[in-house]
Amino acid sequence: MRSVPDFRVFRGSAATVLQLTLLSAAAISPRSDLLAQRGPADGNAAFVVTTGWLAAHQRDRDLVLVQVLRDTSSTAEAIPGSRRLTYRDIVTTRDSNSTELPPVEALQATFERLGISNRSRVVVYAPDAPLATRVLFTLDYMGHDRIAFLDGGLPQWKREQRTVTTEVVTPTPATFTPHPRPERLVTAEWLSERLDRPGLSMIDTRTLSEYVGNASATGGSAGHIPGAQSLPWEDLFGDAERSMLKPRDELRRLYDERVRPGDEVVSYCVVGYRGSATWFIARYLGYDAVKLYDGSYQDWSRRKLPVRAGAAP
Repeated sequence: MRSVPDFRVFRGSAATVLQLTLLSAAAISPRSDLLAQRGPADGNAAFVVTTGWLAAHQRDRDLVLVQVLRDTSSTAEAIPGSRRLTYRDIVTTRDSNSTELPPVEALQATFERLGISNRSRVVVYAPDAPLATRVLFTLDYMGHDRIAFLDGGLPQWKREQRTVTTEVVTPTPATFTPHPRPERLVTAEWLSERLDRPGLSMIDTRTLSEYVGNASATGGSAGHIPGAQSLPWEDLFGDAERSMLKPRDELRRLYDERVRPGDEVVSYCVVGYRGSATWFIARYLGYDAVKLYDGSYQDWSRRKLPVRAGAAP
């Protein structure tokens, strides 16, 4: 699926090329939709689409637009055509860890009720970006490749003075065949065996206060997993609502400063919620071996595994 005309070789006049370029630009938002449709050398660029792209593709047959909320509030504003999903539909509690993936069969039923099939182009947005990225992580884990984060989300949609509604779509159930990817997850045992070995780059996406070991921080932090680099998820966004991603080159710099070439990348937070944001951006930037520690710091500290206080990794 392409978001802009496929300009290959034009033998016409320069005026023709200019006209086509202007027509293309008029259909997209100020941040070019080329962001969402570059080649493999740019990583998984189709993992992010703009509001302009969405406006042009709202009537696409296979498009499934998902708004993720913490509850089913009927008064929440939404982009027309949205289907609503709650966060609790995609997480469960296991072994005292509060944010774990439910069984594959349960997730399959949830996505089928939402009208998602294997051929669906699923675009996700939420009032808090990690709500959206956690759903995208879950779809990726289930083997769904046609997924995207709506850059700017509802705030950008409204800034562009586009129509909003309080009505959401009642979806027709679909058939979804999962192809689980357990390699997307790591456990405490997996990490423990690799802490002192080369080939692993860990990203701690909690706040700096949590990272350095502020006992009053979320989760009662005593520090971070030894070797982890700090990258708070908020640093990935450039707007006040934390819905619009920073430019791609800035995101690349943030990861290049923390990830050694060729390393497996593991993201974590307290429970695997915020960590899904740094996981998703790593996938978007094209890192192939990207994993999420789903139990995250909650699981690590419960097992009384080593942590390091202070600002140094």
